[in-house]
Amino acid sequence: MTIPAVPMPDSKKGLSSFVTRQKRSLVQIDQRLDQNSAGANLLMRRRMQAQSMSKSALSRATGLDERTIQRSLDGETMPQAQNALAIADALNCRSSDLWPDAFAEPGGMAEGTVPAILYASRAQIPVNVWHDLFAEATTAIDICVYGGTFLFDVIAGFNRLITDAVGRGVHIRFVAGDPGSNAVHQRGVEESIGTSLSGRCALTLDRLAALADMDGLEIRVHGTPLYASIFRVDDTLVANHHIYGSPASDNPAMLLRREHDAELWEKYEASFEKVWARARPARYSSEGEY
Repeated sequence: MTIPAVPMPDSKKGLSSFVTRQKRSLVQIDQRLDQNSAGANLLMRRRMQAQSMSKSALSRATGLDERTIQRSLDGETMPQAQNALAIADALNCRSSDLWPDAFAEPGGMAEGTVPAILYASRAQIPVNVWHDLFAEATTAIDICVYGGTFLFDVIAGFNRLITDAVGRGVHIRFVAGDPGSNAVHQRGVEESIGTSLSGRCALTLDRLAALADMDGLEIRVHGTPLYASIFRVDDTLVANHHIYGSPASDNPAMLLRREHDAELWEKYEASFEKVWARARPARYSSEGEY
């Protein structure tokens, strides 16, 4: 944005008036910049300016690539806890100073509340959030669903993300609904979609067939009545709760980090483990079909 040159006044009174007008002009410019940066992380941007920290310098200080830094600046994605901490440390502040909604300080919250991120529906979770969760996994990925076909339809290259994660040494457990189970049939009836859910379960298992023989990936099927689909990546999980009669994509989803409430986290973790323990390994034919 170009600020036109203004001739300096001669008198002291004129100078004071000139300074006042210039200050007002700068405020208006700053307001327009804010309006033009809808969705951008202005807190992070201003902190970088205050610290005289360029994008490349922040990348070097944190070990994160510049593309990841830029996406955080643009507000396209929410960094994982360890990345947010690295950025905050490099900028001499706290994660909550840069992402107050995601990393709220527990001391500033009412007792019994948790600084989680709640989406009105699973469909409203940005694709970048899903992609970055799986792309940045370092130790473990656990997925518990009925159909879960959105993973393949919405997240570009989902199988590649899983393959790359296994290559990094990430242990992956994927448990999908048994297409022939009573629980899957009943959920289809409740959602008024008949046998469509069973078909989605079978489709997900077929799409995983190409990965079935990979070391580090376990695929099972279950017939458990699910109250929440669970997607756990390292110390972050998404719980997609099921409302009676409503499809999973239309139901609320909560993004929770272990550090925010270990006890609540363990409840979801225990739920996954119970489903996993009751599930059986997916069996594929020699032709790679479930």
